[in-house]
Amino acid sequence: NISHDIRTPMNAIVGLCALLSRDVDNPEKVREYTRKISFSSQHLLGLINDVLDMSKIESGQTLLNITEFNMVDTIEEVYTIVLPQIKAKGQSIELHTRGNLPGKILGDKTRMNQILLNLLSNSVKYTPEGGKISLTLEGLKLNTRKRARIRFTVADNGYGMSRDFIKNIFDPFAREDTECKKEIRGTGLGMPTTKNIVDLMCGTI
Repeated sequence: NISHDIRTPMNAIVGLCALLSRDVDNPEKVREYTRKISFSSQHLLGLINDVLDMSKIESGQTLLNITEFNMVDTIEEVYTIVLPQIKAKGQSIELHTRGNLPGKILGDKTRMNQILLNLLSNSVKYTPEGGKISLTLEGLKLNTRKRARIRFTVADNGYGMSRDFIKNIFDPFAREDTECKKEIRGTGLGMPTTKNIVDLMCGTI
């Protein structure tokens, strides 16, 4: 699966570069080709990052970079990143908060972003045009070590998944090949990577 996934955008980039050199005097085609090359490059970069992340995790080399950060600012950043994808599919997103949420926390902001972006991107990917997505933050009671506990819930009215697949959702390269999902791109590494990061943070998913 992964070799096919990597070859697909790579072949597109190589083919588009050849077309670009042929039609270099046609500004309209040059713009079209460069836009497609950019899209394929970003997709390929995402695949490579997923594979490298999983490789680091499996070899036990992933470490958390703990700093102080503002939770609200982080959510706004994630929202800003995912909003163009949502708008492109004519979807809508709602943000909700519940309970007492801390203003500043100590944690790995980059990894927190990665988790939320993985979950929200999946929602966008597996929800049809015009669908609805929501992100809820809920402040829970402090644990016995006085550490903040926050529940993040990402919900959507998309295709969903079978009960059988839920058992394997955190297995590397696992993908559910149903009729409505065959054309949706993905490596099957987003969820296992997310789970491993959550485990590192002593959380549950």
